[in-house]
Amino acid sequence: MEIGHRIINLSLVLSTTLIFLPGCSGSDDMAKSSQVLARVGKKEITINSFERQLGNLPESIQKLAVAGKGKRALLEGMVNREILYSDAVKKSTEKDAELQRKLEDIKKELIVTTYLQKEVLSKIKVEDKDVQNYYNSHPDEFKNREEVRLSQIVLSDKKEADDMLLKLKEKKEFAELAARYSTDKISALRRGDVGYFIKKQLPAEVREDIFKMKVGEISGVYKMSGGYEIYRITDRRTVSYTFEQVKDGLKNQLKNEQFQESLKKHIDELKKDIKVQVNENLLEKIN
Repeated sequence: MEIGHRIINLSLVLSTTLIFLPGCSGSDDMAKSSQVLARVGKKEITINSFERQLGNLPESIQKLAVAGKGKRALLEGMVNREILYSDAVKKSTEKDAELQRKLEDIKKELIVTTYLQKEVLSKIKVEDKDVQNYYNSHPDEFKNREEVRLSQIVLSDKKEADDMLLKLKEKKEFAELAARYSTDKISALRRGDVGYFIKKQLPAEVREDIFKMKVGEISGVYKMSGGYEIYRITDRRTVSYTFEQVKDGLKNQLKNEQFQESLKKHIDELKKDIKVQVNENLLEKIN
């Protein structure tokens, strides 16, 4: 289950030491600049690129990134990345065939994301009255609703996940293992915690199993799109929410539902002009 979020590599951005940047010790022109935060060789890191990097983080992490030493840690992460990138280019790492294939996949995904933003998402409108109407007509979703609080460990390999499950059955601490080994960096920072969910918010393939679990119980291994996942129930509660408490989240939910519906219609329309063939025999052979 992709409860975690796919973002830039937080291990690079947030897991840095705070000893690299002693302050603005560069030239006077940079000290007076309103745009240049740092230079790495001839490469300039501007306030715009810093804000763009900050904007790529989830909102919860953004708040941490601008508090206390967070800004310096984020900037240091960007500096470290430029240092590593420069050395990688010197060693012709970008010519690696596997890297080129990955870059092509990333490029395709970014193009499709931008395309969908313009062609589908920009046309979706959810008014406040639509949100209020949904809230009023679905009282069971907001009054006395049952929620479970989940922690997760995500691993990329089935054997790793099976081995992890054995450790958990030996009463190893779930939170410590999640923080140390989970490949989902966001939840790993929270020692596996991913918050509260109602049944319908969980993927269909796991929701029934999860809602049967007791507090403290650990699930089996599930193969999900984000990897192999193991869950633990840390709390159950029955709670009611006012409209103001759920307004923003509900609005996003309705937008997402409209997006999924509009996307399906859009793809169905495009399929009318393009022939799609699937090798079913080969597909079945894939394990």
